[in-house]
Amino acid sequence: MWISTLAPTRRAFTLIELLVVIAIIGILVGLLLPGVQAAREASRRMSCSNNLKQIGLAMHAYNDVNRRLPPSALGIRVAGTARQPVHRAGLTAFVSILPYVEQSALFLEFDLDADAWAPENEIPAKKTPAVYLCPSMSLPDSGGASDGYSSYAVSTGTKKYRNQIHDGAIIDSMNVFRNERVTAGLPDDLSWLTWVAVDDISNADGTTNTLLAGEFGVQVRETTSLPFPYPGSGGESAGKWAVSYPYHSTASTFGKFNAKEISLFDIPSYESFRGPHAGGVQFVLSDGSVRFLTESVDGVVLRQLTARNDGEVIDQEPW
Repeated sequence: MWISTLAPTRRAFTLIELLVVIAIIGILVGLLLPGVQAAREASRRMSCSNNLKQIGLAMHAYNDVNRRLPPSALGIRVAGTARQPVHRAGLTAFVSILPYVEQSALFLEFDLDADAWAPENEIPAKKTPAVYLCPSMSLPDSGGASDGYSSYAVSTGTKKYRNQIHDGAIIDSMNVFRNERVTAGLPDDLSWLTWVAVDDISNADGTTNTLLAGEFGVQVRETTSLPFPYPGSGGESAGKWAVSYPYHSTASTFGKFNAKEISLFDIPSYESFRGPHAGGVQFVLSDGSVRFLTESVDGVVLRQLTARNDGEVIDQEPW
């Protein structure tokens, strides 16, 4: 009797079976991927919120030591008039609070008496600390963090860029952040030069009702409403943490959040807060808490949130 010594043959996958398996795996990945992406974005948003929290705490630490909040512009000592502004920029509140976000070494690299664009400040201004970058923010194609881009700006209230003197963010007497040592084209109003402390806010509107800083991410410029070509159309821009200049380290609540369009009479995209998180923008308030304000927030409420001493009671419901 003959006995075969050959091993039994194994049946291989057919091409159809292989395609079915691949299709099933693809479907499972497609079902799971949105959830994974949502979880990652939630984590990034939480990190961004923590950054704002640290910025708020650093502002308070600066206030505790100096009995005042940091100025929005530091070191400007130039002459000029309101009709002929001098295009210079001071160092920012974000520079002033560096020692309170564990960046003392970087703080010592700055010349606080020099212009932000001065050669001696050029190198440190390009070293963006991680706490000033939102993980969800994609930096402009033209550069990265090494160019000094950042994700946050201090609030200038409802001030508009075209109404500001160019020596940094000039804030009226109702708002929080002011310039230090600005002498170019100011009105005869000493309130523009006085310092603001946390106590000034808490004794007026309350720290829970006043914005300190918020997200100020990348903006893609659109010019659909302009009747003429605009060279910046379609380009990207982002704020720079060390330069106190409109649409760099200061932002306004005059325009709509996350605005893109550049129009002829209003330029909200350059000055309004904008963030990488869908539906709104995160802010740190003067009490150190972080809130997410939606794009549909009532304009009156938003104006009240940016004024430190208007004496108005804010209806909590719309925001």
